[in-house]
Amino acid sequence: MACINEKGHLTESAKKLLQSIETEAMTPQEISKHTGLPLFKIRSSLREMKDMGFVTLEAEKYQMNPKIKSLVEKS
Repeated sequence: MACINEKGHLTESAKKLLQSIETEAMTPQEISKHTGLPLFKIRSSLREMKDMGFVTLEAEKYQMNPKIKSLVEKS
């Protein structure tokens, strides 16, 4: 699952994932349960988003980087 579409905007699933971890850090399993997205897609997206600086990882839990909040709201 690519996080950014061909127009340079967040995909709907990426936005859903980021919104789920905006205020609370979660494990990939918790994110999957919260969003209803398959765990393999969550893990893949989190790797991509971490490389892009969209999420942070601490103690095996992910949280949205506050610096990209405006990107999520615009998409």
